[in-house]
Amino acid sequence: MDDDGNYRFDISGFIVLPGVLSPGEVATCNEAIDQMLSGGDDLPPTAGACDSLVQLRDHPVLAGYAESLCGEGFRLDTGPVLLGAGGKADGRLSGGGEWRDWSRAYFHRNGVRHCQGLMAVWALCDVGSGDGGLVVIPASHNSEVETPEGLLSGVDDMGLLEQPILQAGDLLLCADALVRGVQPWHGAGPSRLLSYGFANKHVRPHDWSNLDADDTYSWAVDLPSAERAVLHDPQREGQPAVVRPEGGTSRIDLEPGIYHPSIYVRNPDAAIDEKEFYHWDLCGHLLVKGAMDAEWLAAANEAIEANEDRIVRESRDGDKPSVRLQGANRSKMAEVWSLPEPHCEPLRRMIAHPEVVSRLNWMMGSGYEATKCDAFCSKPGAAGIHLHAGGTTQSELNHYTFRNGRCYCEYVNVAWQLRDVTAADGGFCYIPGSHKTAYAMPAGILSADDDMGMIKHLEMEAGDLLIFLAGAQTHGALPWTGAEDRRCVLLQYRSRNLSWESASARKRR
Repeated sequence: MDDDGNYRFDISGFIVLPGVLSPGEVATCNEAIDQMLSGGDDLPPTAGACDSLVQLRDHPVLAGYAESLCGEGFRLDTGPVLLGAGGKADGRLSGGGEWRDWSRAYFHRNGVRHCQGLMAVWALCDVGSGDGGLVVIPASHNSEVETPEGLLSGVDDMGLLEQPILQAGDLLLCADALVRGVQPWHGAGPSRLLSYGFANKHVRPHDWSNLDADDTYSWAVDLPSAERAVLHDPQREGQPAVVRPEGGTSRIDLEPGIYHPSIYVRNPDAAIDEKEFYHWDLCGHLLVKGAMDAEWLAAANEAIEANEDRIVRESRDGDKPSVRLQGANRSKMAEVWSLPEPHCEPLRRMIAHPEVVSRLNWMMGSGYEATKCDAFCSKPGAAGIHLHAGGTTQSELNHYTFRNGRCYCEYVNVAWQLRDVTAADGGFCYIPGSHKTAYAMPAGILSADDDMGMIKHLEMEAGDLLIFLAGAQTHGALPWTGAEDRRCVLLQYRSRNLSWESASARKRR
């Protein structure tokens, strides 16, 4: 994989390789699948014997990427599977990076990437927006927070679900730890998404029955059930048995599954919304709706308008060329918390507002300090801001870590929206999941001229509160094209772990 591919896969957990198959090869594969489906809705167990499907399984492009991701000696784990065949598209999601299944995890250790499992999906038909089929939650392979059940069940997608757009002949690769699922098909013609699963040679396969029979423990047939369950059993199907101590012996739970106890005990007084925690850990930002009431919002806007003489024009990052981000000079009003009374009052309310404090407590831990408070006031046509920040090269200023149920970060930005921001207006943009990447930002991301489909824009309403990782999440701004001036107030907080320097001291340096 090249540098761009590594960056994309590491952040998003999937990558699309366009046009790997020619139209003729796509047609040949579809003909083979049609013949196999003539007797039902599922591919028969012997589907792998078809020459065209074997060629897909062993395709040199797929093999090269599988070796790069899963390691030398990778092996076939599942497939071929026709996604959504036979009505098997209930919308439920699976996967997730909270490593309860270590054999399918994605992680970095000692400078080496480990992708234990890989799903390869051949697009043998076009997949447009809203067609259904495969859906994913980008960056979820890196999440260390348990995926909310409502998200897995499809009750609430939290705005995180994404449907990859594919053309016939494309190859999609995703980490097995990525949260994903299959939705009902609405596209033209039948769905033709054929998947294969691959795994690192050292991890246990999905289908344990494929393991060779072993008579090493033939003597164990008369042992109690708990002892038999603990011994290697290649014929075991489904989830393993759960064995627990009970008095002076051990017993088996009635239902199989995964039992992996933790010392992590949730604090009922922490006021943590578990869905917010998941979204924060997954994406690197959090949007709090309606944090300001109408009266407060009006007072904050009036404070900016009454002090327009303090607005200054900024440079346009002329040393970082970009086509997409071009525009006139941006405008900002610095240190708005020091405006004369009464205009400072609605802005100082932001410093320790409960909506902020309640979240910074679990994001950073107590002892954080606000270090600046600036207002963005750019006029229509103002230039964007180059993408900056990110989790690499990691330092004390930009790291994000999750340990023992707590997240740790040293810089957090809080942006109070004083006007609506629509998709057409520009403004804040970001790359979800970029706070965890181990790869350097490509030049096309920095300039936004080749964003690899990864840069996202966030729609917001006046009164909303945006919290994002200042040093770890890659973010910037698209050119401002709204009908009115851009208007939001940004406060930056640093943790108790960093040395503090006042704004006046920074100016003297």
